[in-house]
Amino acid sequence: MDGLKFRTAKPKLPPAAIVGFLGRIRDGLTGLTRRMVPPPVAVVEMLTGFWASQSISVAAKFGVADHMSEDAATSSRALAEKLELHPDALYRIMRALSTVGIFAEERTGEFRLTPIGATLRTDHPQSMRYFSIYQGQLNWDNWGALDHCARTGGNAIEHLHGKKPFEHISGTPERADIFDKGMVNVSDMELDPVLAAYDFSPFKTIADIGGGYGAVLASILMLNPGAKGILFDLPQTADGAKRYFEAAGLGARITVEGGSFFDGVPGGADAYLMKHIVHDWSDEESILIMKNIRAKIPANGKLILVEHVIPAPGVPHFSKFLDLEMLVATTGRERTEEEYRALMAKAGFRLDRIVPTISLASVIEGSPV
Repeated sequence: MDGLKFRTAKPKLPPAAIVGFLGRIRDGLTGLTRRMVPPPVAVVEMLTGFWASQSISVAAKFGVADHMSEDAATSSRALAEKLELHPDALYRIMRALSTVGIFAEERTGEFRLTPIGATLRTDHPQSMRYFSIYQGQLNWDNWGALDHCARTGGNAIEHLHGKKPFEHISGTPERADIFDKGMVNVSDMELDPVLAAYDFSPFKTIADIGGGYGAVLASILMLNPGAKGILFDLPQTADGAKRYFEAAGLGARITVEGGSFFDGVPGGADAYLMKHIVHDWSDEESILIMKNIRAKIPANGKLILVEHVIPAPGVPHFSKFLDLEMLVATTGRERTEEEYRALMAKAGFRLDRIVPTISLASVIEGSPV
């Protein structure tokens, strides 16, 4: 639970339409830059992208950024001694990462953190340290088995480890801890945009289904003091959430329940929130989860999904690669607006609207029919 944060004031962020417009300009410039080099060079640049990602993951694993600052330069040799790493190897890794903006190398050969590299600090308000470790240390082999996924349509984790994805992830305390903290990193990155874009004030009780340790639900309740909450997740996660809510002073306003959303969900809420839950599961599994919510939601209630929505063919979007992450690591997938509409209809819901945020995720709102 270390590092979990909640918001006490509604975030002030630029309109999603403006950020989306700037994003399209960036995508256009990226495409133009790629077309300005010979095609083989462009392919080499894309193929070797994993060199940078693995280097970032290793720097994150050893906590290099935790011993650096943006204000003062640090010797890689001193860092290596402190972290018990090989001095020459660490220097070469940091030198390479300075070419992609993680570190800035001085003429003296010392290094400073950049604003991008600072996100690898454990204490950064938008830390990406554990997500970086997860991608480079735990998710590495999964992507190496993408060829299996292409041949069979099955996920890589079952192929490599003989277990269901989430059974494997929770198989050891260390693996589960890295995964949970990595997902907290990603969730925290998207939390402000969601809170800025969507108004939770009409609801009296909000149930966060699969809500983890409760950072999202806690923030919603802090911004809406008249509301109550229900946190529902697996029993071991729910136990941790109780301690977090008590520490946050929200214990009296939140009911925490443990269980599986495949078996059922708690009643008593007029809004049922699922953040990056549905994309983890197949259509059949997702429909079952939503049907269990449909059985408990009141007629005037709302189903609220926070997910990436795949745009039209030919439009660049992170969701199209995130969909491959779902292919290698889960039974799920990212979906288009029409696919979400059809999925919700089969579970007894009507898709009312999709609210964009300045992050890559959107808020998908539905009503029971």
